[in-house]
Amino acid sequence: EIRLRQALPENSLQVHYQPQLNLRTGQLHSVEALTRWDHPELGSISPGCFIPLAEECGVIGELGMWVINQSCSDLRQWREQGLNVPAVSVNLSPTDFRDPTLPTRIKQRVDAHGLQPLDLVLEITEVVLLDRHPDTLRTLRTLAQLGFRLSLDDFGTGYSSFNYLRELPVSEIKLDQSFVADLDSDPVAEALAEAVCRIGAALSLAVVAEGVTQAHHIEKLRQLGFTAAQGFYYTGALQAQALAVWLKQHRLAQSVHSA
Repeated sequence: EIRLRQALPENSLQVHYQPQLNLRTGQLHSVEALTRWDHPELGSISPGCFIPLAEECGVIGELGMWVINQSCSDLRQWREQGLNVPAVSVNLSPTDFRDPTLPTRIKQRVDAHGLQPLDLVLEITEVVLLDRHPDTLRTLRTLAQLGFRLSLDDFGTGYSSFNYLRELPVSEIKLDQSFVADLDSDPVAEALAEAVCRIGAALSLAVVAEGVTQAHHIEKLRQLGFTAAQGFYYTGALQAQALAVWLKQHRLAQSVHSA
């Protein structure tokens, strides 16, 4: 906990990015920001370890703002390099949305980098949907009114409710990777994935699949009608400069393929 508190002011955390590709066009849909922590003494520390710790010791809000600021900075630099990155997706803690000042603080950081609200996608989990704190739904709606897009992460693993999808201003849902892994071996997983995709289409929501590792996953998801996909089939999470190189290579490959 002490070292995590030190990591933020010392800027020893890093943000890596995993691309999401449109399954119809092959072009970039977005990139997801993922926090990494390599400590000189403790080594690589899993997000599954330090994210819950950050929530427990009360620094998760500060961490979220740091990730947003870094993501906005990297997005601006990519665009200055001529790279077409439509948006960056950032995960926020459910407790962040209890703060009515959250929309203003996020917009200040976006404005400071010369970006627009549509450039940022805020990923929320189903835990947010279950939070009956009076400010949570109000904060989500304010963010949407300002132009920020909301993505419902890990859809299908918790307490998904069609009523929540009707009430919340989400523009995207993400199918959990556990469904993708079983697409070719479990008819039930395939049926549920198709159902999620149909729900998204009916509600005019983008549907993104996580954890894609095989070429046949891509073809199956394309047949089912998914909007985009991400996973190690394309690449793992990369540092900002490495992602820029990957994007240039992908753009070249796309131009050669189209020719």
